[in-house]
Amino acid sequence: MSKRNARIKQLKDDSKILGIGSLFRGVDRKSWAINVDLTGGESKSLQFSNVPILARKRVLNSTKQYKPAGLPIKFKIADAQAWAVAKAFECPAYNAHRHGNDGKEFCFVINTEDTRVFIPQLEMARVLFYHDPFLARLSLQHNALAEDFMLDKREDGQPLIRVREGAEYPVSYFNRDDNRRFLSWVLLDRAVRASYESISVHLINNRYVKNNYQHWNFRFTPPSLHDVVLDARGWGDRESRTFFVWEITRLENLPSDIEGEIDFYHPGYKRRIGGKPTKGDGKQGEAPDQFNLDDDELSDLDKATIALVSEQVAVSFKTPHITNRIASKTKSVNSIVGNSDKEVFGEDLSSNEKEDSSSLPGGAWNTLDDQTDDVHLYYGKFESFSKMIDSLVAKHGCQLIGRGIAKLPKVGEGKKHWLTDTENPRCMSFVELEFNGKAFTLLEVDTSDGAVKLSTMLIATPQGWVKANEKVILHKIMKKSLGWPCDFFKEQLGEGAYTGIPHPKSKHSGALPPEVIEPWAQRIANWIERSM
Repeated sequence: MSKRNARIKQLKDDSKILGIGSLFRGVDRKSWAINVDLTGGESKSLQFSNVPILARKRVLNSTKQYKPAGLPIKFKIADAQAWAVAKAFECPAYNAHRHGNDGKEFCFVINTEDTRVFIPQLEMARVLFYHDPFLARLSLQHNALAEDFMLDKREDGQPLIRVREGAEYPVSYFNRDDNRRFLSWVLLDRAVRASYESISVHLINNRYVKNNYQHWNFRFTPPSLHDVVLDARGWGDRESRTFFVWEITRLENLPSDIEGEIDFYHPGYKRRIGGKPTKGDGKQGEAPDQFNLDDDELSDLDKATIALVSEQVAVSFKTPHITNRIASKTKSVNSIVGNSDKEVFGEDLSSNEKEDSSSLPGGAWNTLDDQTDDVHLYYGKFESFSKMIDSLVAKHGCQLIGRGIAKLPKVGEGKKHWLTDTENPRCMSFVELEFNGKAFTLLEVDTSDGAVKLSTMLIATPQGWVKANEKVILHKIMKKSLGWPCDFFKEQLGEGAYTGIPHPKSKHSGALPPEVIEPWAQRIANWIERSM
C-alpha cells in the first residue's frame, strides 16, 4: 500500500528546507541524525532515515502544491571521480542566496563549458543511493552489504542474490522490480558498490567527538558515471559564473556492468500457488488518509511497513537487466479473497529501524522512479507467440510488417500491471502482418502468471494503427481488468473487424508445447482467409 500524505510530527506545516548540515549521534547511540535548517529560523535534527526526502528548498509537511524552486541546469558527466572538492561557502552562488548553516558541507565542483557547478556530496549520494531508508541506514555501517546480502550463482552461472535471515530489507521492497534492479546494481556493479561502501569508510576515518557526540561532514567517492546526463535545480551567480545545486531531479544513462537476469531470494517471501501471492511483508495495512511520522520512535519488528511516496528521482540505466523473485517456499491454496494477516493502523508511524521493544508500524520512503527503456527485455515472455508468428509467415503466406511491445500501465489502485509471480511488468506484444495485400494485427498480453485467461486478439487494421492508438488500448485493457476493449475496436474499426482466438489448451501457464503451435497458427490463418 502506498500513501502520499505523510507528515513529520516534529516539523511545522510548510517547512521549507534551507540547509542540510552535518551528521551526529550520541557516543552511546546506534543511529545517526542530521541537522536541517528550516524557514522561520528553525533548526531541527531528523533521523538519517529521512534523507531520501531531504533536498534544499523542498517543502515538508506541505499543505498545498508548490512549484519547483530554483533554476534548471543540465549537463553530461565526463568522469565524476575527476571532480574537485570544495566547501559550500566557497561557491559565490551559494552565498548569493539565502541558505542555512551548512556552508562547511562538502561539495563536488564540476567545470562545464561556461559554469562551475557545486553539487553537495550528500545530494549526489541521495540520488545515487538513498531512495529508501534501509539503504540510507545501511550505508553508515561498515561491511553492511556483506552482512545482509549473500551473492551466489545459479546452475547456469547467473547471479543469485540472497537476503540473509535477520536482515531488515523489507519484502515490500523486494516485491518491486525497480527496487530489485537498483539493489542488484549496488551489490553487483563493482564501481558502484565501491562507491557505496566508501561512505562508511569516510565516516570511520573522518568522524570526530565533541561534547559526548560524534559528528561527521558527509563525504563519499562517486563512481565515474561516464556519459550520465544530470538534471538539477539550484541558483546561479552570473558574475562569478557559478551554480549551486539544491536538488538533482534526474540521472539518465547510468552505466552498469550487469547482464542477463538476476534472481533474488528473500526468506520472508513465500509464493502461494492457485491464489494471490503474498504481498508486502504478509500484512496489508488498512490506514487513514494521513499519517504522522514520529521521528523519535523506532518501528515494530513484527508489524507491516507502509510505503510512503514523496517527490521522486528519475533514473534510467544504459544497459538494463531483469530481476526475478525466488520464493523460499510454495504453498497450494484456493483462490483467496482478502488477507488473513490484515492489520489496522492508527495515524502514527516510524520511518526508523525496527526493534522488538517498539510499538509503531513502519513507514518507508520510496523515491525511486525508474524510467529505464527496458521493454525489449520482455520479448522472451512471448516465446510461444513468436513461434506461432513464425509459422504464419513460413507456412501460411503471411508477410511480417512490424512488431512491438509495450508495458501495461498502472490504473487506479490495481496491481494487474505486474505479473503476480515475478512482480515484473506485464506487457502486450503486437505484430503487424499482411496477407494478399490486406493488413492485420495480432495482440497478445502476457498472462503467464495465470491471472486471467485472455485470447489472442486479431484485428483488421491499417498499418501503424495499433502503434498510433497504443496508449488508449493499453489503458482500456487495464480498465477492464485485463480484458480486450472490444467496444473501442468496434467503434474505431467496425463490426467484424476483430475477433478473439483462444490459446491452445495447456496444463501450465506460460510456454506452450511445440505440438500445439502449428494448430494455433492454422486457426488464425483460417480466420484471416475467411475475412478476405
